[in-house]
Amino acid sequence: MLVFVYGTLKSGEPNHHVMSATAGTHRFISNGTTVDKFPLIISTQFNIPFLLHKPGEGNKIEGEVYEVDGVKLAVLDELEAYPTLYDRKEIKIKLSADGNTVAASLYLLKRWREELVTSGTPYLTNYSSNGPHGRQYVDRYVRAKEIIDDHTSKTNLYYEILGGPPADPILRKLNEQKAKVDLELPQ
Repeated sequence: MLVFVYGTLKSGEPNHHVMSATAGTHRFISNGTTVDKFPLIISTQFNIPFLLHKPGEGNKIEGEVYEVDGVKLAVLDELEAYPTLYDRKEIKIKLSADGNTVAASLYLLKRWREELVTSGTPYLTNYSSNGPHGRQYVDRYVRAKEIIDDHTSKTNLYYEILGGPPADPILRKLNEQKAKVDLELPQ
């Protein structure tokens, strides 16, 4: 299966090591660009890149295409909190290497509160944690420790993304589950 990564899983970005340091296989195919436009923002107190499920709005997004097996796909699903937070959709990607168009899956944020967008960066074309936006990604391990250690709603990532009551027990449980997954993945 082909996957398109546009954020922290790209080469040189904070979570790229997850591609090689976890179970399953992956093979780099090519850099590429989405055929359709999508909004790509950086938001939350942890400066996470989000690709919003609003096709036709935003920019054509630059990223990397990998071939992965089912085991690696399961690792990526867990990292991206699929299907709870993100949706995995197949879209068309134009490969930089040969100009061909392929179908590849990517992770899109399926629901969000408006403040996620208004407090985020302007729409991006290409993500880099160290980009001119000045919003460096907060390591997911550091973030997970903070979430586990904080028993208030201050670090409820699910609330920051989805909205709703900050102390909602369902959001808190999802938040803690995601933090535990992040602590188990390689640093």
